[in-house]
Amino acid sequence: MAKENFKIISSKKNPFLEREELIIELTGDVPPSNVEVKEIAGKDPNTVVVNTIKTSFGTQTYVADVFVYDSVESKEKIQTIPQKVRKKLAEEVAAAKKAGEEAAKKEAEEKAAAEEAAKAESEKPEEEKTEESPAEEPEAEKIEESVAEENKPEEVKE
Repeated sequence: MAKENFKIISSKKNPFLEREELIIELTGDVPPSNVEVKEIAGKDPNTVVVNTIKTSFGTQTYVADVFVYDSVESKEKIQTIPQKVRKKLAEEVAAAKKAGEEAAKKEAEEKAAAEEAAKAESEKPEEEKTEESPAEEPEAEKIEESVAEENKPEEVKE
C-alpha cells in the first residue's frame, strides 16, 4: 500500500494515558496490514498500537484506529495482553522451562556417569592386584576340587 493513499481524519492527544489517538482513512485494493498502518503513522513501531482496521462492504476505504504512545514504558503500563494470548505465552514459558529442566537433569546424569566411570577406572588397578595374589588362587582351586568331588558319580558294586 502506498503512503499517498491515506489521510488522518482525527488526531487527539490524551495526556492521562500518555498517547496520541489517531483515526486514519486508507484507500486501496486490499486491506492494509498492521505493519503498514504502523509505517503510515510515522512513529516508532514499538510505540504504535493498531487498535482496529474497519471497512464498509463494497468500498475500498479502510478506517484504522491507532494509538501512538509517548514511550515504550507507557505503552507497556497501559496496554494489556489478551487472556488468550497470555495463556499461550504461559504455556510456551512452561514448556521451555520443562525442557530446560530435562536438559539439566540429563546433563547431571551424564556427569554422574562420567564420574562413576572415572572412579571405576581409578579403582580397577587395585582390583587386578588383589585377583592376582597367590593367596586367593589356592582357595579357588579348593572350591573347584570340592565341587568336582560332589559331582563325581559313585562306583557301582556288583
